[in-house]
Amino acid sequence: MRAGVEAVGRLRLVWVLVLVGTGCAELRAAMMPPPAPQTQVVQEQARVPSPRCPERIALDEPLEADLVRTLGARSFVPGVSLSQLGLVSSPGAPEVRSSFQSQLTLADGPVELVGVTLQSGAGLLLLRPEADGYCVVNTWSTWQSSETQYTLDSSWTSPDGRLAILLVKLVVAPGSEGEETRWVVLGTDGWRTWIALGTPPQHQLLAPSVSLKPKGKQLYLDVKLERTSRFALGKDGRFMTGQ
Repeated sequence: MRAGVEAVGRLRLVWVLVLVGTGCAELRAAMMPPPAPQTQVVQEQARVPSPRCPERIALDEPLEADLVRTLGARSFVPGVSLSQLGLVSSPGAPEVRSSFQSQLTLADGPVELVGVTLQSGAGLLLLRPEADGYCVVNTWSTWQSSETQYTLDSSWTSPDGRLAILLVKLVVAPGSEGEETRWVVLGTDGWRTWIALGTPPQHQLLAPSVSLKPKGKQLYLDVKLERTSRFALGKDGRFMTGQ
C-alpha cells in the first residue's frame, strides 16, 4: 500500500446521495385521571423540574436524517436502553435493534455512543451523562432500500482529548448480488457532532476498505480503491480533501 497523500483529482471516489425520509412515530403520553384541586396543588409544589441539558451543547440539526424527532440536540433521556431512548418498536412499526454501545473519554467528559440498526437503515446517538440520565449531543441516521448491517469500525481520540473521530461501516443488502460497503466518518468534541469527510448529504463513501491511521499526534484516513489515497485530519476536525 503506497503511503503519502494522493491528489484528489486522481482519486475516483464514489459519493452517494442519500434520499432521506422521516416518519418515526412519536411516543404516546400516558393518560391519567385529573386530580382533585387540593391534591393538584400539593403535586405542583412537590414536582421536580425536568433536568435541563447544558446550553453548551449546540442546537444543530440531526445529521443526514431524523432518527426520532424527540431525540434532538439537548434532549434529556433517562438511560441508554432502547426503551429509555424511546426506540422500542410498536406493533406494525419498523424493527429497531441494538447494534453497538461504546464510550469515548474526552477532556470535557465521557460521551456514550449508541448504535442502532433499523429495518432498512442505521442510526447513531451521542449522549453526555447529566443528572440522573443523559443529554443528546446529536444523532446521525441513514435510510436504505435494503437490509443493512452496521458497525463502529474504529475510533480515534486526539492526544489532548479535544475531539474524537468515528468510522462507521454499513453493508447494504449483505449476501446479495447488490451488496455495497459504505463508510461514514464523523467527528465530535462532546458538545457537537459533524461529518468529518464529505459534504452532507453526499458523505457516504463506497470503497472496499477505509481505515484510520494514527501517526504520532496526526491522524490520517486511508481510502482504498484501485490504489490507496491518504487524507490528513485538519485542525477543524475534518479531513482535508484539497491539495
